[in-house]
Amino acid sequence: TIYDGILPDPTYDQVEKGLSILKKNKCEGILAVGGGSPIDASKAIAARATNDKSLEKMAGLFKIRKAPLPLFVVPTTAGTGSEVTIVSVVSDPDTHQKSPIVDPKLVPAMAALDGKLMLGLPPAVTAATGMDALTHAIESFISTNATDETRGYALAATKLIMENLETAVHDGKNFEARQNMAMASYYAGLAFTKAGVGYVHAIAHNFGALYSTPHGLANSIVL
Repeated sequence: TIYDGILPDPTYDQVEKGLSILKKNKCEGILAVGGGSPIDASKAIAARATNDKSLEKMAGLFKIRKAPLPLFVVPTTAGTGSEVTIVSVVSDPDTHQKSPIVDPKLVPAMAALDGKLMLGLPPAVTAATGMDALTHAIESFISTNATDETRGYALAATKLIMENLETAVHDGKNFEARQNMAMASYYAGLAFTKAGVGYVHAIAHNFGALYSTPHGLANSIVL
């Protein structure tokens, strides 16, 4: 069963429509293919499928009681790191407020990182998503919650981004650069899901909610 109704900065109603289709077809798991928006929305759908709780009541820290449906993800952008994070960000379509759902139960069961799937990504999207990953690395590195482990991941991500992002933007068919950026996004995700992000993301999320600014671009502006 295919649901392709997730748009950038996914909203509550998009999640609820996906949930309705999932229930109608008696789906037992979810495979999310795409960037951070489809993956984040799939996390929310998986959690809604097993918890009799609205998205509004799930927003915040550790509000998910039952384990979500099995979720497998295939990222097609290198930026959000959502494949390894405990966060799902969805928006209220009426207030335009972004409401992060934060719970370790949201981490997908498995992820496939394949740079070949990113070879056709446009330069602007490549740049914006890459800057999202860099912002994750920087903010997690300077976080007061940082540990030796998260700083190691943040440094590894930063090194890969500095060595590969420009190549990926200007030569989108370069598989090595794409694969390295996929790993950079993954490492940055591992760093910030434990250490957290900061004011750059706080302000960027408001840009996205109010003006539909692409998240990576908003991060770049604020950073």
